[in-house]
Amino acid sequence: MGAGGKAAAPGFAGTPADRLVRLWRTADQRFGLLLDEVLDAGRQAVIEAALGKLREDEQYNFLDEVEAFAESVQRTDQYGDLSTVTLFWLAAEVEGDLSAPPTIEAIEEGLDDSGLLENAADTRLLPLWLDPEALSYLEAADRRAFLNHLLTSVDDAVAYAQRQDLVADAEAASPRFVAVVGLVEESGDGLEGAGETLPDPLNLGIDNAPEAELDPEEEARVRAALDRFTEAVRSADRRVRRCEPIGGLNDLLDFTAEAEWQADSGLNELADFLDVASQETADGVVDVSVVDTGEGLHIRAADGDGRTMDDRLFPLTGEAVDAAMDLLKRRCRRVSTD
Repeated sequence: MGAGGKAAAPGFAGTPADRLVRLWRTADQRFGLLLDEVLDAGRQAVIEAALGKLREDEQYNFLDEVEAFAESVQRTDQYGDLSTVTLFWLAAEVEGDLSAPPTIEAIEEGLDDSGLLENAADTRLLPLWLDPEALSYLEAADRRAFLNHLLTSVDDAVAYAQRQDLVADAEAASPRFVAVVGLVEESGDGLEGAGETLPDPLNLGIDNAPEAELDPEEEARVRAALDRFTEAVRSADRRVRRCEPIGGLNDLLDFTAEAEWQADSGLNELADFLDVASQETADGVVDVSVVDTGEGLHIRAADGDGRTMDDRLFPLTGEAVDAAMDLLKRRCRRVSTD
């Protein structure tokens, strides 16, 4: 059962994997009961076996649903009231030594003041910087185990994260992306419509409808709340360049991958910029001047006689700035910084 109170699933014919597939395909509400049992028992092999029984076009949706389900449980308190507990993830771009933990109090206060936790009955954050690459290897059963450890206690979850080598290297090259995880418990009205949409503990407007879009007013509300939160965290911890609540672990992994893709894309644009500048010179010699504007690198390209050929702002941040400077030093005769 999910931590804290679901009844066991009734008996079905076939292997657990067969039953998972059949119940999922028919959208049977008993799918969640059986999946809870599988996840809480740590039986990842059952999920893998179920994947093998699905058509290729079904596998992605099945696994996405299972992994999201793994990060959320329903439980009853001592008074018999039902609540939902969900993991939530924050992505942070940080710079410097991470030996000291994240400023959990500032993060909690920022979430509360921004209104992102208006439906929360309780929250709990893990005082660790986590490595997104290591997190990408967490399977559904691992995610449920992480949630259950955090439900037990923060100390228990810290020990689990350390055993699984999920903690970010404190002295790795920076700036870089890391993650912070917490749980949020919702009760009462926060549970209305459960099972019809994905868990949205931070009230970000997440929905499982593929074409769902926020209306302009709601989008503005969310953006303003995120901006207030980010500024509060940055003010409390100068190592943080930006910090955003993301949602589930898959959302976090997509976010960090997109950030890396954008950095690579920016470097490709810079390489094209240098190619064009080089072709416009008589001897292929290019000198550049670089200004870090805070929003990116403003780069002016000139020929050997100092004649400006082009200038452009490249929206590069974090590790992409170092990579861009390396590229400029390889490709250009002279690189000056102002």
